[in-house]
Amino acid sequence: MIERIKNAVAEGFRAAASTIHYLYLARIPFLGCVTLLALPLLAMGAGRPLVLAGYDLASRGEAFFVGIAYGLAGGSIYFTARVITKLCSIRFRLEINSTVQGRIDKAWWIAILFALLINILVAVSASNPVLSYSGQIAGAMVAGMLIAFAGASAAGAISASLPKNPVYRNLVWFGIKIGLRKQKGYLRRVSGDVETNDPANWNYEDGQIRAVSYTFIVIVAYCVLTGRQIAPLVASMLLLSLCVLVLAGVTFFWDRYRLPLLAILVAYFWLAGFSLKADHYYRVWRRPVLDPELTPGEIVGRAAQQHLPLVVVAAAGGGIQSAAWTTSVLDQLGKRLKADSGGAYDLPHSIRLISGVSGGSVGGMFYAECFNELEPNFSHSFQAACSSALGPTIRGLLRQDLWRALLPLLVTDICNDRGRVLERQWCKSFDNKFRPNARLTDATLSAWGADALSLKRPALIFNSTIVETGQRLAISTVPIRHGLIGETEFTERYCAEIAISTAARLSATFPFITPTGRPTMQGQNTTTSSRSAESLPPCGGGDQHLVDGGYYENSGVVGAIEWIDDALTDLTNPGKNPKHYPLPRDILLLTIDAFERPTDPEDSCPPSQIGPGGRPVDVAHGVLYNLASPLQAVMNVRGSGQRSFARRLLRMFERRWALEHVNIRDVKIFFEVENPANREEHVQAGRRTQALAGKKRAGPFYIGVDPGKEPLSWHLRPSEIDELKKNWVGFNNSSENCSDNYGAILDFFKTESAKP
Repeated sequence: MIERIKNAVAEGFRAAASTIHYLYLARIPFLGCVTLLALPLLAMGAGRPLVLAGYDLASRGEAFFVGIAYGLAGGSIYFTARVITKLCSIRFRLEINSTVQGRIDKAWWIAILFALLINILVAVSASNPVLSYSGQIAGAMVAGMLIAFAGASAAGAISASLPKNPVYRNLVWFGIKIGLRKQKGYLRRVSGDVETNDPANWNYEDGQIRAVSYTFIVIVAYCVLTGRQIAPLVASMLLLSLCVLVLAGVTFFWDRYRLPLLAILVAYFWLAGFSLKADHYYRVWRRPVLDPELTPGEIVGRAAQQHLPLVVVAAAGGGIQSAAWTTSVLDQLGKRLKADSGGAYDLPHSIRLISGVSGGSVGGMFYAECFNELEPNFSHSFQAACSSALGPTIRGLLRQDLWRALLPLLVTDICNDRGRVLERQWCKSFDNKFRPNARLTDATLSAWGADALSLKRPALIFNSTIVETGQRLAISTVPIRHGLIGETEFTERYCAEIAISTAARLSATFPFITPTGRPTMQGQNTTTSSRSAESLPPCGGGDQHLVDGGYYENSGVVGAIEWIDDALTDLTNPGKNPKHYPLPRDILLLTIDAFERPTDPEDSCPPSQIGPGGRPVDVAHGVLYNLASPLQAVMNVRGSGQRSFARRLLRMFERRWALEHVNIRDVKIFFEVENPANREEHVQAGRRTQALAGKKRAGPFYIGVDPGKEPLSWHLRPSEIDELKKNWVGFNNSSENCSDNYGAILDFFKTESAKP
């Protein structure tokens, strides 16, 4: 009995060791299968803001091609795993008998089919919820997968018939010439002397030709599918297929020599990085000399002299959610003020500055572009901001940037990457649909600065961050002249011109949707020589890369405060105000945040740790928590530190200019209402009650349906667009004396209109 137990334990240890050994050898297909399963789970869980948008399928045709891509990904995982299973005993001395091999193949199929089923269910739930449409989406995806599986069967048939084909003998000859005859697991001798190089005496091992045939099918599908606009999931699955096939082939070869795949990849990309074309660039060109009157003081002074209200907008970051929410708030607020005042209050032409970060910059760009229309319709900005750009961007990753990373020497246009694709899609969303007098494609920093100087359009600040120094870089149509330490102006650092769409993209460069980039001068040869990448803009700074402005400060408030402070400082200095412009006495600072109101940092316990009765809950923390806590603290300090810094700077700014009798009115608008009484369900009940009583209908309030799960990628589902379109009036205010933000805004315009 004891001997049996010992044998069972020993056999268990041997089986466990063999399993670990096999999973290590098959780690690439295993990680591919894990990725296939993890994507839908992320889309419904922690990764929802970034991943779920990709599962929103707009048509049956789109779902069909997604199904093909998923089928190809599943086939890539299976074929590479099968080769390893069949040949590991030859190449790696891991003995697996035929019975166990059959069970392993069946396990791979079950895991792949289960992962594909989960993906179908998530795609159905993320798309249009109508039952008939859901069935069509699922059917189209299954049909696409069956087509891909048919292609996999074709690969098997091709590989089975190849030994009788002369092409096969040429492939064998090629394998012998490159030394595969001496490598176990590639060629096997069928007759003759073991040292012979006659191709007729050698065949490829079972599975090798099938894997190569399937790789050829995937490459053909890649060329065909990426030649058109494709869904993000198609691009993602094609990339997964190529990665599994290529990396599995690399590991199959080098694992025999104990050379880790990670070391190979690091060495390859390190060497490729020596090519200037491997980096990402954005276009700039020489700009005319700055107009000496193009200053914040001149714009604010002219507005004050003409008795125009002075409104400054700070639009916080947050991807497409922030872009759409910024335009929705400004459009609805402008319409409501105009309706309530009989047309007397004109919000759009009262806005002198929009300071944006990330998605807020994109929303500000679309809103400011509407001023080009003969009769501006600011709802166009909301429609453009809601337009999806995720598919083209991911396609750019698969076409332009994949080859830039693998073969940088073959890059022909150093500025053509997924970031440039995103810019073109933004311009297309506005120009092709609304056709204003001046196209967004042609908009430049200096042109919009001239419009701001003549009070035809708000000034804009696209806040970005310099990677190498951590400084805030303000890409401003109307630059300030007195920057703070650690902050700088684009025109000061580069003395260059830039497209408005490029400025917005640089402000919204959050990883890893768009790449970091550094400038290169337009007008140089950017298509033939790598020396074009060495063309630096005047004033230097060309080797510095820009990323999202949210790394430095995510609310846009800092940029807005600096701009107003620069203007007021000039207006109070007689030497800087030769035209004797008056000092404005009231300024409305409208802060738009596309997310729920943050938790008060002064709370002693976060909401997740408060139990029934309001008592704190004891939470166990062990080794893992202590290992992760430093990183968690860094991330939390970054968020709360930014908010605290912006809030403290705003309070100091308000008190400083209060001494000059300038009243800064701070109004905050969040996507979610904190007061539970303002939640949608309470409002609907209140409306019914008032309707029964014959009273006037209450104003609508709005709260986000899924707080903390708003989308960040460049795609909005129809249900999310509907949420952003809903009317609103009441939001939280930073002032304790005023609970109605719309009332505070209305009071500002009443005060301004009452002035002589």
